[in-house]
Amino acid sequence: MRATPHLPAPDRPTGPDPTGTARPARAPSPARRAAALGSGAALVAAGLLVGPAAHAAPTGAPAPGAVRDLGREVLADGDGWASWHGTTRPDGRVVEARGTTGGAAAEPAEVHVVQTWDQLRDALAGRPGGTQTDARTSTTPRVIYVRGTLDAFTAPDGTPLTCDDFASQVTVAGTDEPFSMDDYVAHYDPEGPWGRVDPSGPLEDARVAAAAVQARATQQHVGSNVTIVGVGPDAGITGANLRIRDASNVIVRNLTLSDAYDCFPQWDPGDTDAGNWNSAYDNLSVWSSTSVWADHLTLDDGDNPPSSLPTVFGRPYEVHDGLLDITHGSDLVTVSWNHFDDHDKTSLVGSSDSRLQDRGQHRVTYHHNRWTDIGQRAPRVRFGDVHVYNNLYEQSRDGLFAYWWGAGIESSIVAENNAVELADGVDPARVVTEWKGTQLLETGTLVDGAPADLVAAFNATAPRPLAPTARWTPAEHYAPQVQATQDVAAAVRAGAGATLASGTPVADRAPDAPRLSHDNGWGTGLHDGDYTITSTLWWGQNATVLRLYEDGVLVEAQAVDGGSPARQRATFAITGRTDGTRTYVVEALNPWGTARSAPLTVTVRDAAPGRPTVTVGPVRDGSATATTTLWWGTNGTELVVLVDGVEVDRQPLEARTPHRQRAATTLTGLTPGTHEVVARLVNAAGATDSAPVRVVVPG
Repeated sequence: MRATPHLPAPDRPTGPDPTGTARPARAPSPARRAAALGSGAALVAAGLLVGPAAHAAPTGAPAPGAVRDLGREVLADGDGWASWHGTTRPDGRVVEARGTTGGAAAEPAEVHVVQTWDQLRDALAGRPGGTQTDARTSTTPRVIYVRGTLDAFTAPDGTPLTCDDFASQVTVAGTDEPFSMDDYVAHYDPEGPWGRVDPSGPLEDARVAAAAVQARATQQHVGSNVTIVGVGPDAGITGANLRIRDASNVIVRNLTLSDAYDCFPQWDPGDTDAGNWNSAYDNLSVWSSTSVWADHLTLDDGDNPPSSLPTVFGRPYEVHDGLLDITHGSDLVTVSWNHFDDHDKTSLVGSSDSRLQDRGQHRVTYHHNRWTDIGQRAPRVRFGDVHVYNNLYEQSRDGLFAYWWGAGIESSIVAENNAVELADGVDPARVVTEWKGTQLLETGTLVDGAPADLVAAFNATAPRPLAPTARWTPAEHYAPQVQATQDVAAAVRAGAGATLASGTPVADRAPDAPRLSHDNGWGTGLHDGDYTITSTLWWGQNATVLRLYEDGVLVEAQAVDGGSPARQRATFAITGRTDGTRTYVVEALNPWGTARSAPLTVTVRDAAPGRPTVTVGPVRDGSATATTTLWWGTNGTELVVLVDGVEVDRQPLEARTPHRQRAATTLTGLTPGTHEVVARLVNAAGATDSAPVRVVVPG
């Protein structure tokens, strides 16, 4: 965006350091004092149950130092709502949930390593240049490994994009001028002639059109049966809104998702007494979807944190919506071991009080997440049965903080054994708030190391107190492994976020390129249409998948075992090719990347059957025996005999190339005169005729 007095923000930065240097980790908040936690707070200083004994390995905890291929991992039984089996109805659509396995069943051809935004989009759509509808409606199991940082603000040719590149594609009606947010701000200034009225007219229409241009470039739908995982410390996506929509059985893990930047936020003068700027994009959205596991993600605003945003019309010029929102009837979601960092509206469950069709949906588990300096919605819940356990909430400053647990309409939150660390002077009563909700069951909370009852603290001054109850019990639906609260902060700091040692035990970097050979013409000397392509890596980094391309078209993919740097070999059987020249390339793939072999050319010139001979015995009473012989060569699978160009016999043959083939045909009804007999051998690659034989039948 161009800088103006109304909107003093620079162009959107292009994202993380292109060198791949990891963003420095935020220093953890220090442990707070254990007493004097804020005036008016109702705290239980002693005798409060802090929680059961810690389990040795909570579900989802990383295995230190162990490199794992995350692409085939599935959600463990009992790990939150996403592990539940049964019937769910997202937006009224009946879905039978069977736990969450993502793309674990993917065929080798559907395993992808992506290093650009467009490669990710093509992989999700199932084809190069595929549409959002292709991606959203796909049910083909897929595993997608993300390497490096994918920037959605990048053109297909690699050129960085800015908001002006989107805006310049829209002309404001009645003018010859491209749309500009600067013009929008100047026109709809509530202190100017427009006043405090909802924006409308050509400039608002142009903003909507420009937003649609951006959405086509930076919003990406994710379909069913998909696993997306990051490999390497810099694996992530910036500038994008990933939207899991109308889908089921999706896993997203070990990625940094940053800065879902909205170039064209909407001014709403009626949103609160002061008005608000509202943005369209979450880093990760779950819409009308079920059985979703979001795990070991780092979610933040990247180079545009809240402190960097200008103030316009007296309000923060908000260019982000949520970090991870679960809405529109979504159900059965587990959110585990993630780091939510420095953001305002962080994680919303349920999009509207008016969506009564969401009753019975929005069942979500949040566990072992780290929430650092976030403002609100951690989470805010409408309608759902939501379990919030073993999370760490930490502040280095008051900042944006409004509340963390929001009890919305018809919600039932169970908050269990969470650790809270507040900045100096922050009242614990602010952690809980009520948005038309009536209940919130909380147990085992520690605030700055001391037992606390945050619901009681809220109720002490709330005009509409919350009942310390829940309508459901988590253990009746799955098997949560709840740690003692005093162990939570250390465990979560050590493990939350994109911290997994992802890759493969087979190799520690991208595979080396194999060499190709073929056996066409070996043994028999025939260059027929059946042969074997052999891929050999004599020494080096092994692959987990090999893909064979023929003239640029994928013809086969295989999963392969290996152990670097040992030899790795695979064979591909090619059958039924016609005469001609073909070029083969094998792409070797593992989670670290890909490598391609040098091309191998194979020429087929003996695909069709060899030329047979035909002999005809003596004619007696208008009948004779025709004998067809192929002495040596490519065999046929069928014999056709023609007399004077008319088919008189067709019979199957057993092909045993290059051995002799022989078959007999009885010719009948031969009339006096001269006749021409031809034998035709047929196979999948073609047909070959014998030389014609003349047969004279006396009169």
